[in-house]
Amino acid sequence: MANGQCSGSIEVDLTQLNPYLNVTLDDGTVARRHFQEEFIIQSDLPIPCNDMYPLNDQEECSVSPVSRYRPKYVFLMYNVYAWGMASVLTAVIYMVDHLVEDIPENEPWMPGVGFYNCWIKTTLAATENETIPDCDYFDTVNVTGSQRLVNGSYLYQGVVIPAELTAEFDYRVLPDDSTEPVERHLRGCVCQLRPCLRLCCHHSKLMANGQCSGSIEVDLTRLNPYLNVTLDDGTVARRHFQEEFIIQSDLPIPCNDMYPLNDQEQQDQYIVFENGSFFRPYDSATMSKREYCLQAYDFREGETESFRIVAHNCSIKSNSKTGKTVVIILTLVCLACTITVYLKLKKLRNLHGKCFVCCLSCLFMGYLFLLMDLWELTNAICKPSGYIGYYFVMANFLWLSVISWNLHSTFSCSVSRVNRYRPKYVFLVYNVYAWGMATVLTAVIYMVDHLVEDIPENEPWMPGVGFYNCWIKTQDWSAMLYFFGPMLIVIIFNVTMFILTAIRIVAVKRELQSIVDRQERKQKLNSDKQTYSFFLRLFVIMGLNWSLEILSYLVQDDDIWKNVFLVADYLNWSTGIIIFFLFVMKRSVLRLFRER
Repeated sequence: MANGQCSGSIEVDLTQLNPYLNVTLDDGTVARRHFQEEFIIQSDLPIPCNDMYPLNDQEECSVSPVSRYRPKYVFLMYNVYAWGMASVLTAVIYMVDHLVEDIPENEPWMPGVGFYNCWIKTTLAATENETIPDCDYFDTVNVTGSQRLVNGSYLYQGVVIPAELTAEFDYRVLPDDSTEPVERHLRGCVCQLRPCLRLCCHHSKLMANGQCSGSIEVDLTRLNPYLNVTLDDGTVARRHFQEEFIIQSDLPIPCNDMYPLNDQEQQDQYIVFENGSFFRPYDSATMSKREYCLQAYDFREGETESFRIVAHNCSIKSNSKTGKTVVIILTLVCLACTITVYLKLKKLRNLHGKCFVCCLSCLFMGYLFLLMDLWELTNAICKPSGYIGYYFVMANFLWLSVISWNLHSTFSCSVSRVNRYRPKYVFLVYNVYAWGMATVLTAVIYMVDHLVEDIPENEPWMPGVGFYNCWIKTQDWSAMLYFFGPMLIVIIFNVTMFILTAIRIVAVKRELQSIVDRQERKQKLNSDKQTYSFFLRLFVIMGLNWSLEILSYLVQDDDIWKNVFLVADYLNWSTGIIIFFLFVMKRSVLRLFRER
């Protein structure tokens, strides 16, 4: 041992070593023992401490060298050590407190003397999240950067928040009670001290397409800053949103499909209570600040303009998804079966059959995206799924127009020459038309959405795909322009084609009566009439369903008619089931299966 440590540089001259030592045995007697021959040597155990020193057993009292060679003024040295180190430690925490007190991210590592109480901070707030007792997260505000008083309180919008109503958070609570990590910050429960008003965004911004827009600055000189608030005693008072409330603008937005409520219209009436809750008479729903927010909105109707603070809430969704889900799943299964049958049976793979399969494939994809949207499975790709769903619905209607045109062209010329003048690549032409036009329509709504999304006055005319939900907006007249309008044009075209085809069938029957050798042409006419009847049923099913959807859209503001047309919704969702039974479960198709 050298200086209390094992030394690898000092070799022992064992010839000079006395190998014996006195050992007291278990019976109390003392015996001389050879340290190597009579003991097992343990030399790999850790040294007890760093200040080891030897004991000379030939002296009556062996003391440490420190005490043996104690200086004359040892007590003075002890004082210098004790008081000096205490002074150094105190100076360190003083400097840390005052050097980093204005750097919020370093606050967890501060000693915090006098900030939280009249002593050094002894809680685990520096390493663990805190909560504020009896305070909901949605009653708090971010007080980071606010003036901190000597007693640890914070001054926020003229309200002093005591230290016990503050805590540090490195997460935020979402409306569904889940959490997501954020930069560590200090929050204070200010809403226990003064009424709060929960805004969707900063008061100088607007909600655009259901989201806070960073590019729209509000002209506050035009804003009506007053709103009606129902007090705790039941009376209604006009309150200035900034002067009489604490503004909360950093809370997470309740949902992605927020829309404003115009309280000047009967169906959009609402009540805001002094305690922050919200009541919607339309469906008798009472909501907390988690489920709604207020923000300035510019209402423009003709020459009338109103710029005021109004409530924004989420789209009202049906309480039950089960019935709709079951019907759509059955429709998808039936559509898949119908497509498979028409691809498997060679006799059905003619031009009409190919167009039919394309039409049903579009319908299948449209319902698939509808089901995914219903169960919010497309939220991560909300906008892309909305545009894709729109593309397939439009393609479905365009293929219906192809079918009706193809039928009309079949009967519009002499029956014997119907195929002679038909283009060689007619199916390719049909594909270019249907898929191409669907692409053009989808591109149009995409460009409109992205070109005018930051212009509030144009919002009523936007397609709004992905802004209110993962589908095109159908609450206002923009849906007639981008969705129901094109659909109505195709339906009118199909009706015209089917009527003209029916007239042509009657004319051909009259022609056949004046022809002597008409057996072959009559057989051809009968075959085409079956095709006409076949696709007429298809058009009636799909055309009628979507016609009812258009009517439902036109009367959506009338509660009575809206409930009546709920039947049309279920009829529309069951289209695939009806098609399967009309076009697969019939004798001619079943006979083809048996023959195969």
